[in-house]
Amino acid sequence: MRIAGGVLVFLGFVGLWFGGVPYRKTDNLAQIGGLKMQVTERRELPLPPLVSGFAILVGTALWMSAGRKGGA
Repeated sequence: MRIAGGVLVFLGFVGLWFGGVPYRKTDNLAQIGGLKMQVTERRELPLPPLVSGFAILVGTALWMSAGRKGGA
């Protein structure tokens, strides 16, 4: 649980820092024989700050609860 909490906290901070998840999409425009025409677009999946904050909150709770169980 501690690892999952750490990952959620990390992803929450990344979402706050960048404001979304960037990715690239490649489409084939035309293909004639062995010749291909492709276009690559840079897109971004927006991530609201509320979702990032919730991920940080849940991740911290998981991290703390796992630490309490291990220490007892």
